[in-house]
Amino acid sequence: MFLSIAFVGIALGLVFGLSPARRSSLGLPLPTHGHQVPINPALDVNFPDPSLWHANGIYMALATNNAAGILNAVSNITGQDDYGVSNVQVATSTDLLSWTLLDARHDPLPRVGKWAVQGLAQETHIPKAAVWAPSVNQRPDGCFVLYYSAHPHALDSSGNVAVEPASIGAHPPPHCIGAAIARDPIGPYSPLDRPLACPINRGGAIDADGFRDSNGDMYVVYKVDGNNIGHGGDCGNTVEPLLPTPIMLQKLLADGVTPDGEPSQILDRVEEDGPLVEAPVIVQSPDGLYFLFFSSGCTRSPSYNVKYATATNVQGPYTRAPIPLLRTGDFGLLAPGSVGIHREPGTNDYNMVFHARVAEDDTGLVRAMFNTKLSFNGHVVTLEPVLSVT
Repeated sequence: MFLSIAFVGIALGLVFGLSPARRSSLGLPLPTHGHQVPINPALDVNFPDPSLWHANGIYMALATNNAAGILNAVSNITGQDDYGVSNVQVATSTDLLSWTLLDARHDPLPRVGKWAVQGLAQETHIPKAAVWAPSVNQRPDGCFVLYYSAHPHALDSSGNVAVEPASIGAHPPPHCIGAAIARDPIGPYSPLDRPLACPINRGGAIDADGFRDSNGDMYVVYKVDGNNIGHGGDCGNTVEPLLPTPIMLQKLLADGVTPDGEPSQILDRVEEDGPLVEAPVIVQSPDGLYFLFFSSGCTRSPSYNVKYATATNVQGPYTRAPIPLLRTGDFGLLAPGSVGIHREPGTNDYNMVFHARVAEDDTGLVRAMFNTKLSFNGHVVTLEPVLSVT
């Protein structure tokens, strides 16, 4: 593993004067630090779709652009200095309990790939590319790959002119999956010129997460954003006919960015999921089972949740757990979802971050970050308190 001066410097910043994360209320009773509560409130700012990495004693959480998905936003939000400035947000911690949000100078992805829009000129208050759901994985050669989604322009993944499908109702711009490479997990990352996955005629692709199997094989799992061309309703896809939102698994070469064969579908929405399934993450339990974590419902409503399914092979078939892992009301949370999970190599230590809705007076109803630990027992996973770093 590459040990960086930049990464260590951020750790020192935690100790020597960077402001700690603030706390706020959901309107429901928030979880608090303690041995009886498995949920730690980490950041109460808009930090959506968090992922997690750990290196050199520092935990690093990455998140979607902070202008994304705020409900009931205050009228002056577009004038705030940090609104939409970073492509990728970063927060760090040394103990998993106290977190520090870093400013835009620490953006690990200063520019997206040439295939993507660098900025949304028609919306000057969002100067960056509306980058969503970043995540990091490490290659066998020690380098790091950052997966992200952004709005494409001009060319599709085959070098052809990208044609957006006619959509019904109001939908956000379609996104595609990109990748970037660095020798340091904190970046800066150099983006590839072409997208990794861009099924634009099916609604696009979002929520990519890398997985390195115990045998060394590299994968990326992502969602085809079918609800983004849906016929209306919650998250654009509760008006008939409902469209599929499949979870796809793509095997990669050792470089972590070159597809090895065609992607395969490992899950799709069913009636009880509502408009979609999304935010897939795959981890392997200490017993060797594959756990596919995902969210269903709509991130803009209390229906959003965290579910999981299990399989004996990474390609599936996956069997769903009978009940959600997290849903509205659990531990005072509102619309929890979109998890990121990191397993400490060579250990049974699994840490998870996720977002849930929090009301902030100076912003609106944001997606704040929370974290917890996971414990596996056969096909069942449970949440454990964040007591200390192991």
